[in-house]
Amino acid sequence: MINATNFGQHSSFGGAVNEIRVEHRYIARGWYTPTGATALLLGTFPSVLIREAFGRVRQTDVDFFYGSNDNNFWKDLSLIYQTPLLYARTEEAVQQRMHLLDTLKLALSDAIFACTTTGSAMDTALQNIELNEGIIKTLDANDTITTLYFTSSSGKVNAESLTLRLLKEKSRLTQMKIIQQSRPRRRQFLYTNAQGVRRMMHTVTLISPSPLAEQMAGISPHQRRELYQTWLPKMV
Repeated sequence: MINATNFGQHSSFGGAVNEIRVEHRYIARGWYTPTGATALLLGTFPSVLIREAFGRVRQTDVDFFYGSNDNNFWKDLSLIYQTPLLYARTEEAVQQRMHLLDTLKLALSDAIFACTTTGSAMDTALQNIELNEGIIKTLDANDTITTLYFTSSSGKVNAESLTLRLLKEKSRLTQMKIIQQSRPRRRQFLYTNAQGVRRMMHTVTLISPSPLAEQMAGISPHQRRELYQTWLPKMV
């Protein structure tokens, strides 16, 4: 297992700003795939880990995927599934989220395993990107997963394009086609596992839960939650 706590630091041009390599601690821990998961939701990289690396973590930031208190992901899911959630750096807050994911049979991961940044958590600020090859391990080990959700798709650095690029480069993706252009964009393709067994995979590209996405895309919280409620797994 890769040690997610080891990251280097060096000065950028002029030495005025430090650029830090940040590894994805949650992926390194093997997080998070419920038993019998049927879908995998992928973001880009957790802003909460960048905040942590630069000493800016708040007590209301949860130590888990989409853990930044600014992010709307868990707030949306709490409303959609009528499940109260704590917003604190406690084990209880993490366990609450894992329990909800177990109920939904929804796995979480991110497209990026490590990257460098000068402190900004914006996708466009992430450099020297190392893709998360653990996505392939997850898909190989869990043949019940037949749906991929992406929570970012705009700009050069986003979950959708990085994940699909990884699968293509590793010769795991063939016969991909778009079956719906937008709101949400949907694709399907054949995924080939390590044993050469193929299965049909469907993708759904959701609206990003970040506050910045709301501002830049002019998306209302209601529109985003409506899309999530329609397409994310139903309570089992």
